[in-house]
Amino acid sequence: MNIVQENTGELTATLKVQLQPEDYKEKVDKALKDLQKKAQMPGFRPGKVPMGMVKKLYGKSVLAEEVNKVLIDSVYDYIKEKEINILGNPLPDHDQAKEIDWDNQAEFEFHYQIGLSPEINLSLSDEIEVEYYKIKVNDSIVDDTINDLRRRYGSMTSPEVSEKDDVLFGKFEEVDGENNIIEDGLKNESNLYIQYLKDDETKEKLTGVKADDSLVIDLVKALENETEMATTLGIKKEELDQYGKNYKFTVQRVSRIEPAELNEELFKKVAPDKEIKDEVEFRSFIAEQLSKQYQADADKHFKNEAIKTLVEKAGIELPEDFLKRWLIETNKNNKEITPEQVENEFVSFADSFKWQLIENHFIKEYKIEVSHDEVSEHLKNFMRQQMAQYGQPNPDEDTLNDFVKRIASNQDELKKVYDQLFDVKVMELLKDKLKLKEKEVNFDEFVNEMTEKYKNQNQPN
Repeated sequence: MNIVQENTGELTATLKVQLQPEDYKEKVDKALKDLQKKAQMPGFRPGKVPMGMVKKLYGKSVLAEEVNKVLIDSVYDYIKEKEINILGNPLPDHDQAKEIDWDNQAEFEFHYQIGLSPEINLSLSDEIEVEYYKIKVNDSIVDDTINDLRRRYGSMTSPEVSEKDDVLFGKFEEVDGENNIIEDGLKNESNLYIQYLKDDETKEKLTGVKADDSLVIDLVKALENETEMATTLGIKKEELDQYGKNYKFTVQRVSRIEPAELNEELFKKVAPDKEIKDEVEFRSFIAEQLSKQYQADADKHFKNEAIKTLVEKAGIELPEDFLKRWLIETNKNNKEITPEQVENEFVSFADSFKWQLIENHFIKEYKIEVSHDEVSEHLKNFMRQQMAQYGQPNPDEDTLNDFVKRIASNQDELKKVYDQLFDVKVMELLKDKLKLKEKEVNFDEFVNEMTEKYKNQNQPN
């Protein structure tokens, strides 16, 4: 076997692979013998079909298959041995391959096009400035969050008369245009959450009612959601057009959530792994959690801005024609990705590819690694948090280890965890090495600014 690399451009090359019979004959003979053992043909006992007939029937296809296996292995072994940094995958020259005479040739030459990875000359420094939003949490948001938590952990009571935040359970009966119950019309018993209704007039009607009170409701106006309406009426969404929109609702029960007291019992339910003693500490904890939650969105924006800045600074050139062909070849069985789409969206793809190259460059330059122990501890912490939500804040070590083993046995899931931890470390690196142009805003201001920013970016020139 002989492989020769010929550069065809600054970032492209062709690999010429020459195969001799000794490179593939042994594998072809073995494959044919295996087929002979399995072959069944009229007039011959199973496994006793003459080799000549096996070769006549299967020789060409077996030769092509085994040669292809040798080709693929040899090309990737060559790339690894020569330490060639490639983009995508080697692409075979299909036109050249069509000229092969599988019936008569013994020596073969195949051509593969490869894209070469450009050299990255970029380092992180505080000379590179990137916008960074710091999200402050308003007291009003802390108040709203605490009120929601008090309701979530509150107790259910049954008052006589309804108020605006109550839940009503009752019977729905379909009525005609004069509000008379339709005898064979739709009937169902279900809940109505007053506070979540979309129509203020309906909310007003349902506030101050008690058991056995009745009123007619326009459910289309009250709910404004077909899925919710179908659930309320106990039917499929597709069946809604078979029924009317007006229903007599007879209250059977009024339910109210009595908010939990702000005490250590609530603090422990919300934060089982914390020692929170009073309301001041609880508010501080909630503010911290909200800040982390909101800051995660701001960090996504920061990373996007950092990527744009670094891609621009790196000034990377790519072998565009090769990458376009590679994209089309790779997705030829995917009807959602067409050559036209590849052409139209290539700029976006190219930027993504450039960032992958830059990120891998930084991972090597700054020796970023994710260890098995880090993955294991990350998974254990995730499991602890999940179980704490179900009132089991201290799972035993065996339970945690079993969870880690289960995830580790699934290569796709394990890769996701490694990628997630690499993302965290790359984010920390960017924050540490780049100059952050900080801007403090509350979350609503951040959302408004992002909405305006991306709306303007999407405007046609």
